[in-house]
Amino acid sequence: MNKNSAAYLIDILSLLFFTVLTIVAVVVQEITIFYVIYIFWWDEFIKVLFDFFRYLFNKKEIETPLLVKASIGSRFFMLFIYIVFIIVCFGFIIEWNTENAISKNAQILLFQNIYFNISLISFIGREIYVYRNKVQTINKVSFGMMSGSLITLHVSIILGILLWAVATKKLGSIPFELGSYSTILAIIPFLIIKFLFEWLTIRMKRKEVEKSNLE
Repeated sequence: MNKNSAAYLIDILSLLFFTVLTIVAVVVQEITIFYVIYIFWWDEFIKVLFDFFRYLFNKKEIETPLLVKASIGSRFFMLFIYIVFIIVCFGFIIEWNTENAISKNAQILLFQNIYFNISLISFIGREIYVYRNKVQTINKVSFGMMSGSLITLHVSIILGILLWAVATKKLGSIPFELGSYSTILAIIPFLIIKFLFEWLTIRMKRKEVEKSNLE
C-alpha cells in the first residue's frame, strides 16, 4: 500500500472512529450540542493549522501557493469569528437555564471530557501522519474559499440554532414529546452532515491524487 492509499484509509478510519465515539458519548449522556459544534471547530482548526505548516515548510510542493495562502488566511479568519460565537452562544447563552448542560460545556472547555479529548487526539494523529509522510494533498481550494469542514461548521451552527428554537418552543409547540430521545435526535443531524461532507471531501481528495498520478 502506497502512502496516498494509506492516507485515504486513515481519513476513512478517522471519520468512522469519530462517528462511533460520538455515538458512545450520546449513549452515556456526555454530550451536548455545544460539544458537537465545538469539536467540528477543532477539526477544522487542526486541518488549517497543518495546511499552514505545509505552506511554510513545503511551499515548493504546492501548485498554487498564493491561492493556498489566501485560503488559509480566510479559514483562520472565519474560525476566529466562529469560536467567539460558538463559546458564547452554544456554550452558555443557549444552555443558561440548564445547569447540567452548563457544567458539561465547562468541562469540555477545560478539556475534562474524555470523549472530546480522544476525538481531538485522533484528529491530531491523523494530520501528523499525513504531514510526516508528506502525502500528496489537494492543492486546489475546494468549495471556493471554504473547506468541507468549514461548511460543515457553518451549517451546524445554523442547525444548532434551529434545534434550540424548536426545543425551547420559540417556533411554537411541537405536537409530541421527545422525552429521553431528545438528545439522540438532536445529535443525529449533526453526525449526518459531518459524515456526508467529510466523505465528499475524502472522495475528492482521492480523485485528485489519482488524477495527478496519471499525469
